[in-house]
Amino acid sequence: MLGFGWLTLRQAQEALKGGRLDDAQRLLGGPCLQGHKRTWEILQQLARAFAERAEKSLRQDDVTAAWADLLKAEQTGAADSVAAHLRQALTRLGLAEIRALFEVGEPVRAVEAIAQLRDKAARATELEPLEEAAKTWVQARELADRGEFPQALEYLDRVKRLQPASLRSIERVLFAIHERQQRFNERLQALHEAARQEQWHDVLRISEEVLAAAPQHAEARGLRSKAWRAAEPPTIVGPSPRLESSSVKEIPATNAPGAPQFHLWIDGVGGYLVCLGNRVTLGQATPESPVDVPLLADVSRLHATLTRDSEGYLLHALRAAQVNGRPVEKALLKSGDRVTLGSCCQLQFRQPVPVSTSARLDLVSGHRLRLAVDGVLLMADTLVLGPGQQVHVQMPDLKNPVILFRQKNGLGIRTTGKMKINGQWVQERGLLEAGAHVVGDDFSLTLEKVGSGQNSGQWAVGSGQ
Repeated sequence: MLGFGWLTLRQAQEALKGGRLDDAQRLLGGPCLQGHKRTWEILQQLARAFAERAEKSLRQDDVTAAWADLLKAEQTGAADSVAAHLRQALTRLGLAEIRALFEVGEPVRAVEAIAQLRDKAARATELEPLEEAAKTWVQARELADRGEFPQALEYLDRVKRLQPASLRSIERVLFAIHERQQRFNERLQALHEAARQEQWHDVLRISEEVLAAAPQHAEARGLRSKAWRAAEPPTIVGPSPRLESSSVKEIPATNAPGAPQFHLWIDGVGGYLVCLGNRVTLGQATPESPVDVPLLADVSRLHATLTRDSEGYLLHALRAAQVNGRPVEKALLKSGDRVTLGSCCQLQFRQPVPVSTSARLDLVSGHRLRLAVDGVLLMADTLVLGPGQQVHVQMPDLKNPVILFRQKNGLGIRTTGKMKINGQWVQERGLLEAGAHVVGDDFSLTLEKVGSGQNSGQWAVGSGQ
């Protein structure tokens, strides 16, 4: 065993000399070297080598690698003053990063950075008040999101006392919270009045405004759900599929005023139905039932609705429906979900652009709409056209993305460089009217309003119902 220990020790020395520090550490940790008289000497050399490599990483601004090598140096049990000074330097850097996160108003990331420092056994007198301030700030955000603004402001005042060095950024947050509180109080009173008078369409609209200021406000969420149930057509379920199709008279769906649709025709790419409303109806394509998404399929005239809110897209099935093969009546959709209406009409729901709440529906079962298109685009604020995967419409030949966006007076378009809208040159952005034809260096598209054949005039772009 003694001879074997000497062999292992020699291998560890060669690994250390060759810069294979991890191999040397593994060999020195073997049972045959425990208590060997030369092991401690080589462990000291190894600890110094780890510390020197950590210093080199730090000079190259690779803080992660520097921490990793410092911890390995300390794990040897033979770390010296070099490692101690390095720990102090890395801890100071970590504290500076946390303070910078305070300056830019990122308390959640500050909490994460503090936890990472604690995992590395970092000890500093400044860490405790920073952690308390960051966690208090996060709690203030949560209180504001629930509509508990007075308590949120109290918590932020406490953050100011804990971290006076970040006063400017905290004051900005306080100002924003005060503005949210004012909007919240005004709209909450209007919401109560609309609910009292059972004006459910107004309740839907105002609850969204309340939730824009306080996304987790329980009362507004509850009233919104109640308004959904009250504002949608009643669901009549017959005792059998035969009775449902032949005996039950469905209430026709009508397109919501202020929620127009248009066809987007892109040369060399395809055509798309774009729905601007927050609530979209899906059903069979018949003259008696002008749903937003008319399907040439064996589905009911009004089969389901999709409602967009701050939480995402809620599917409400008025007739038989499944999400990923599971029967549902209501379901909050995730990107990639497959929705089956009736027995076989299947659509895939996607939200391909992380920074946009707009979504896309693709018919994947071979069915189609009344007018053949390549997909349905549920437009919130923007639609992104361009190369790559994270776009609503893929256009591989585009050098720069083209963005369709909503604004107060209608729809707009922006891209890099010049483009021609209805024969008029514009630089980078312009306003789109119904029937607009847009030509850029590497794209050409046309917008055609759906409905009464109107191909001129501005869009009446609203939030929908």
